[in-house]
Amino acid sequence: MVAAGSAVRAFVQTRGTGRATDYAFLGGAPPEPWWREYRDVTAFDHPTVLITSDGRSWAAYLSGIPSARVDAVGTVVRWTLALDGPCGDPAAGCVGAAVAAWLDDVAGGRDARGQLPAALDVQLPAADVQRWLGRGNGAASIAAAEVGDRVLAALASLPVPAAGADDPGSWVGAVGSVAARRAFTARAMALVAGRPGRALLLNLLGGTDDAAALLDPNPLAVLVEAGVPRTRLVGPKKAPPPSGPRAPAAGPATEPRPVATAPRVLGAAILVLALLVTALLVLMI
Repeated sequence: MVAAGSAVRAFVQTRGTGRATDYAFLGGAPPEPWWREYRDVTAFDHPTVLITSDGRSWAAYLSGIPSARVDAVGTVVRWTLALDGPCGDPAAGCVGAAVAAWLDDVAGGRDARGQLPAALDVQLPAADVQRWLGRGNGAASIAAAEVGDRVLAALASLPVPAAGADDPGSWVGAVGSVAARRAFTARAMALVAGRPGRALLLNLLGGTDDAAALLDPNPLAVLVEAGVPRTRLVGPKKAPPPSGPRAPAAGPATEPRPVATAPRVLGAAILVLALLVTALLVLMI
């Protein structure tokens, strides 16, 4: 079970089984929908994993998780999980278990009987989901606390993830590869423990070139649905050198010394005037 007093927060998004119901977070949503910045590289209604850390705090997002519930026309209702907390919190270990279970479910093409969906279905039964969806604003905080505790309990019930060797730096691999999934899980666990970087399962990327476009100074691990071998990501490339002459390597820039044209013109005029005066005096003698 998750330790009491943990600072880890858990949110879950789903909907009712009526045809006109929309997806909503039960009891309230996270303060910032930070995952939306990835909307161009993954479809959130399909399997997605986003783990990000700045070394002080972390955030996780898992979506496309099927529930055991279906709506009036037989469409499967999905779960979306959003979690966050301070790095190093012991309760954050449940993130690694959730990531490992969901990746195995995705790779196996499983339905709602997968490990993560089954754990959520047990802790979040249909009757309670309807009750939470019907809560008014006055009871939202109570529902949020209850939902968060249930989600963390579901994740704590998952098996401890298998150990895997993570490659240093940035890389891309296929979710269908067992070794890549284990390395990805190891990276996710390192992120919540305090390592800066990101671990992303994205469903709209084609391969290495697309993943390389996401690089930033921190390490990045990416899983894609395409069958690519695990490959180190290199980049971003340095900016090309300037096409014109380079500026001086050292020292302050110097301004061109102005040319003193006005004093020269004035001196010449005075000289000419003196010569004229001298010529007039000579003529008068």
